[in-house]
Formats: sequence, structure tokens, C-alpha cells
Amino acid sequence: MVQRLVDYPSSDDSSSSRRSSSPHRGYCDPEQDMGHVRGGWSGHVGLVITGRSRQQLHALGLACIEAICPHTFGTRPCDEQRAEALDSPHISLTRAFYVQEYQIAGFMSELEASIRGMGALTVGFGALRTFANERRDREFVAVEVAAGRDSVQAVLERVDHVMERFGKPRFFADARFHASIVRLDTQDASPRSVQRAAGILGAQMDEEILRLPAARIDTLECVFGDRCFHISLNQ
Repeated sequence: MVQRLVDYPSSDDSSSSRRSSSPHRGYCDPEQDMGHVRGGWSGHVGLVITGRSRQQLHALGLACIEAICPHTFGTRPCDEQRAEALDSPHISLTRAFYVQEYQIAGFMSELEASIRGMGALTVGFGALRTFANERRDREFVAVEVAAGRDSVQAVLERVDHVMERFGKPRFFADARFHASIVRLDTQDASPRSVQRAAGILGAQMDEEILRLPAARIDTLECVFGDRCFHISLNQ
């Protein structure tokens, strides 16, 4: 099993420009950045979707934006501040949390030990869904995991074990695993309008989703502020 540090450009303000994910009913929003509060580093753990599957989900997100914005904001195309097709889709396995800098090495060591022996997994995607973050100022359009849920759950249980050892909250008990493909800032749009638009969109996109091939996932990603670690699952 290989642990690798991936360098991101340093930022003391926010890591929100990098990615988005999920908290309401299993939706953790990594962009709900806690910053370096009280000397802590905001953290997030998830399964990374790479290669062709990543490209296809990003293309699906772009198509979603074209269809959803007129119903949500009355504009076409959407302003980039309002909507973004996410280019780094992933399946969240933690809520947003924070650790002290001195705890990062220990957390990564425990996480690597916890998932040792786990191999790569394959997931298939199903219905289009919307999720809100805990602050309710963002909505996310996502594709739910329809096949391979048990494999994702097995990884989650080991991640939860490490979270508990560090006094951090477990993931949502009723989690609906998914990969977010669109972020919508909804200060000026009601959640109902987003959900209505997503419902219309879902009917249009069902065939596209059904054509998505299963995604092979072999990397667990752990982000702390502007530091990103990758742990291989296929060794």
C-alpha cells in the first residue's frame, strides 16, 4: 500500500476552489471549509474517481448545467459563481472535520494501517439526485452509487474506526453514497427550484447515466487544508 503526498498551491484563505462533495443524508461538503480554525486543519476523506470515468462524469456535469440553469436561475449559461461542473468527482466518506497539524501524520498512519489489505473496488452509478450542504447555501447534483455499495461501506467502516480514535464524528448512518458532478450556490435560488430542475433533468439524463461504465476505484484521498494524501487500495 502506497501513501503519496500531492502538493496543492498553498492558500491560507480557503480550500474551496478545489472541489466539492456532500452532508445532508450522507452529503459532506469539503468546500464547507473550516479553514485553519483554532490552529486546526480542515479535513476530508473520500474515494477518488479517475481516468475515463472522471472525464465522463465531468461531461455529464456540463450537460446538467446547460439544462438546469434556466429552471433555477432564469439565465443561460450560468454564471461561474453560481454553478460549476466539478472536475474531481469523488465519493465522500467523512463529514468535514479538523485536526491539529501535529495530528496529521498520526491520522494518516492509522488510516493506512486500517485499510491495509483492501483492494480496488468497482462501482456503478444510478439515479441523479440533489443534496444540500449543512449550511444550506449550496446544492449539489450527484449520481448515486447503485452498484458496489457494500464495497464502499466496507471502506467507510474502516475510515469511521480511525475517525472515532481521533474523536471525530462518524459518517452519516443513513448515507447515500454518491459522486457530486455539479455545485450550485443557492443564496439567490430556492432549494425547491433546484430540486424541481433536477427532477426535470433526471428524466432527460437517465439514459446518459445508464450508459456510464462501472468505475474502478483504487485510491483513497485525504485532504487537510492545502495538503492532499493518496493511499493506494490495489496493493
